[in-house]
Amino acid sequence: MTDTDRSFADETVMRAVELPQWGDADLLTVVEHPVPQPGPGQAVVRIEAAGINPVDWKVRTGAYSAAFGEPFPLILGRDFAGTIVTIGEQTTRFRVGQRIAGSLRFAPRLGCYASHLVIGDAAVATLPADMDAAVAAALPVAGLTAWQALLEEAQVTAGQRVLVHAAAGGVGHLTVQLAKLLGAEVIGTASARNAEFVQGLGADEVIDYSTRPFEDQVSDVDAVIDCVGGEVLEHSYRVLKPGGIAVTMAARPDPAPAEALGVRTSMVFVRPDSLQLQGLVTLVQQGQLTVHVSQRYALAEAAAAHAEQQEGHVRGKLVLMP
Repeated sequence: MTDTDRSFADETVMRAVELPQWGDADLLTVVEHPVPQPGPGQAVVRIEAAGINPVDWKVRTGAYSAAFGEPFPLILGRDFAGTIVTIGEQTTRFRVGQRIAGSLRFAPRLGCYASHLVIGDAAVATLPADMDAAVAAALPVAGLTAWQALLEEAQVTAGQRVLVHAAAGGVGHLTVQLAKLLGAEVIGTASARNAEFVQGLGADEVIDYSTRPFEDQVSDVDAVIDCVGGEVLEHSYRVLKPGGIAVTMAARPDPAPAEALGVRTSMVFVRPDSLQLQGLVTLVQQGQLTVHVSQRYALAEAAAAHAEQQEGHVRGKLVLMP
């Protein structure tokens, strides 16, 4: 009997990738525990796929240790897609059998690198029955980041010129498509090997940053969406129109260098939002937004997945398949 043949109600054991302490990817270990039980207002999700985000390996190394009050071991991961198998008392938001994608509001001790997850206030969207779980799990953090960077921070409108850095990456490839849906002219930076991929997303122009500096190849853009940070962000101020804005997700920017050039800068720190996520799911369902999943890993391959993500050249997204 395969895992998919068994009734969810018969499942008593969950598998999870635990982190016993901050450190290297080889610390990630698959363990087994009893399936958790939901409390009032909560539900248990049988996870079909878990999205991997760059922040995951940074958390693993301890880069954000001050933000984590939970004791070890930790289970990483914020994004998931799966089916609700149990609900707690006084739970009206969820129903057994409901297929959902979601993002945790704060990475708790029980994260998404697992076969089961307890959720309460997670931002969730209902999935159509035929949506690929890996695609759905890859969408929440990356899609919401792109949406909020474009709509809330940059306030991009039709006819504007938008430069997207790391346009082939997890956030970048969704940003290119969403900017086009907004009616913008989109320029993306990418390596030569990803140029055709980014063009296929709808970019009007692709800049190979390895040949010569991007700031020598583009100018007069209304907004820059930066997924890289550092010197890339600082050099981006030079390509903006007066009053333009550079939105980054890499680190909190110093506004002074931008202001000296008559432009603006801001940071998008993704906010889980169920309504926005449902809108993104609808765009995928309608074929207006494509989520590229470059690799699917088993839970036991989490260390390899982290190693690939940490190299920083992933096209689209990586996911774990419990």
